[in-house]
Amino acid sequence: MAVSDKKGTPEIHTRAPVRGMKLRAAAVLIFVVVIAFGGVIGKLFHWQIQEGDSLQQEAVAQQLSDTVTSPNRGKIFDRNGSTLVESQLVWTVIMSPAAIETDEDRVTIADDISALLEVDRDTLYAKTQKTYSQFEYVKKKIPRAKVEELAAWVSEKEMGGVFRVITDYKRVYPYGSLASTVLGFTGAEGTGLYGLEALYENTLAGEAGRVITTQNGWGEKMPNTLSYEKTIDATDGSSLVLTIDQTIQHYAEKYLEEAVKATGCTNRGLAVVMDVNTGGILALAVKGDYDPNDPFTIADPDVLAELAELSGDEESTARSAALQKQWNNKVVYDFYEPGSVFKVFTSCMGIEEGVANESTSFHCGGSLTVLGRKMNCHVYPSAHGTQTFAQAISNSCNPAFMNLGLSIGAKNFFKYFVGFGFTELTGIDMLGESQVTSALYYDDTMGDVSLATNAIGQTFKITPIQMITAISAVANGGDLMTPYVVAEELDSAGNVLKVTTPTVRRQVISKDTAARVSAMLAASVNGGGSRNAYVAGYRVAGKTGTSDKTERPEDNNVWASFSGFAPADDPQIAILVVLDEPHSAIRYGGTISAPVAQKILADALPYLGIEPVYTDAELANMNSATPAVVGKEVNTAASLVKSQGLEYYIVGEGSTVLKQVPDGGATIPKGGQVVLYTETTVADKTVTVPNFEGMTLSQANQAAASSGVNILIKGLVTGASGDPKVSTQSVAGGTTVPRATVVTVNFIYADAIE
Repeated sequence: MAVSDKKGTPEIHTRAPVRGMKLRAAAVLIFVVVIAFGGVIGKLFHWQIQEGDSLQQEAVAQQLSDTVTSPNRGKIFDRNGSTLVESQLVWTVIMSPAAIETDEDRVTIADDISALLEVDRDTLYAKTQKTYSQFEYVKKKIPRAKVEELAAWVSEKEMGGVFRVITDYKRVYPYGSLASTVLGFTGAEGTGLYGLEALYENTLAGEAGRVITTQNGWGEKMPNTLSYEKTIDATDGSSLVLTIDQTIQHYAEKYLEEAVKATGCTNRGLAVVMDVNTGGILALAVKGDYDPNDPFTIADPDVLAELAELSGDEESTARSAALQKQWNNKVVYDFYEPGSVFKVFTSCMGIEEGVANESTSFHCGGSLTVLGRKMNCHVYPSAHGTQTFAQAISNSCNPAFMNLGLSIGAKNFFKYFVGFGFTELTGIDMLGESQVTSALYYDDTMGDVSLATNAIGQTFKITPIQMITAISAVANGGDLMTPYVVAEELDSAGNVLKVTTPTVRRQVISKDTAARVSAMLAASVNGGGSRNAYVAGYRVAGKTGTSDKTERPEDNNVWASFSGFAPADDPQIAILVVLDEPHSAIRYGGTISAPVAQKILADALPYLGIEPVYTDAELANMNSATPAVVGKEVNTAASLVKSQGLEYYIVGEGSTVLKQVPDGGATIPKGGQVVLYTETTVADKTVTVPNFEGMTLSQANQAAASSGVNILIKGLVTGASGDPKVSTQSVAGGTTVPRATVVTVNFIYADAIE
């Protein structure tokens, strides 16, 4: 309150603040401080604690340029060390736009380098404009020649600080399509996309390396005083050693491809060769296939022609389906009805269960009626009559095996069906093995009609890899093996990291049963219904099969097959050949598939060092090797030729042999002719090769003698009945050749055996 002092001057008085007011003021001050700094502290907590790691990584990313370097992907070898797949050294070109000094240089780079490395000029020019960037890809995977051209250009233009090359690798398959459905292929970035390349990606790939250099926040290289570069070497991938034998694979693919083309197969063909004692796959061929060096190109010209008629989504869908089909490994991926080849296993069941033996007789009246359903033999309306067990196998008699199946019974039949592995995966180390589901076969509750048809290999489906594994169990004495294709894994220095040990899954039948069935199968090949698989000097055991495709009966398509093993008395290898949807005039497995197996075995068995054991009849018909007589006196040469059971024909008046046809060491039939040239001025005596195809043996011999060529005969079974005819010849009819040239002719028995 205002008062006056004695002089009348106003005077102002204030009250002293109370304690409560001081506390409130302090509280307000603290609150203001907390509010002011709390946000800052919260932000610091957020950036340093919550976001610290990510921010640190971003900072490092801004300060470091990280270039990935490719590892050398592991190789894939065949069992003898031949390289089936390797990585070829190539180079990747990178560019530092930040180091380009002028716009004129950017234009020069765009013009020259786009032409040199075959890249788009405008795209490259746009990359040169990224002046903040220390790293831009120019071209990946270029060969050494291009690197050398680039180096010369860089030196001339003095742009050493702009370009850099780093090593890279390109996957190469030196044998082209050989074993392509086994090996698979890699994508543009070197990652396995199919086959073993995909399945063993982690083993083959290795670990990428890195080249790290410092840069500032704009992506520019740091000053020299702060520069930093570190190289982390790539770790090369491990390699695979396969059980595949490149030579046997070649035989299998060669003869299979011939058959697929000759028979007009519309759904490809396959051939598998397996070591019966280990389960190792020596060859796995599928035709048609593809070249893994160019996997996205359709290999089948007929399919390409069909695609050319399509457009838009329809063409794209069809192309994708065609690629998937050519990539798929038919041996592990497809299902098929085995047909009469399955009679091998029905035979094993019958003997193992004691319901039949070699003395058991079977009667064939041309058909068999089961529960009111009539089922015909393949010879209907003819009949096989009464036959032994071995004859029933050789004749591939349906009524005989339907009766045998009924005698075995559903429960026992299914027990062995499971035992031979037809209801489960084989476990092969390959990509895409198909799981057989119960929808594809009958169980132990099947009725008699189903049992009868199952016994002859119809009305159910299996995979080819299941078949070759099961037939190998019969060959090796009853052991069902796990098939495999990778024998070893090696590190980059060649040291063994892992070895595959052969695995017996179970014993299915006794050794005695296996031996007895093998003997009957050998009789079928060596003079019986499977004689087109006969190989002189080797007792081949096996069975043919021809099964209808019942899903679309109107198409009238079949699977034609043969499966067997050799030598029958000491089995080493098993074989399976399947031709899917052949369109030849004759489509029986015994006529078109067994000859493929015969050719493969005839080459593979001696290659494997398995010595032939010839019968007396085979020895009597053995071919001869021509003696080497060049440089010898004519009379001496003639005597040497005669001593080998061969004829000679002299051309010229000289006293010394200067040339001979065939060359010394060539194989020709006994009684064949050798032409001896005694003068260099005398022209070769030429003759025209006859067209032997369709001829009988006597006709072929007569035509050869008349024309002056030698014929080397293959496919005839010594002492076998029938009227075989020439199916193919090694030199086309009408070809002009030197007199005495050897022409190989293959005979086929036109057996209507399923």
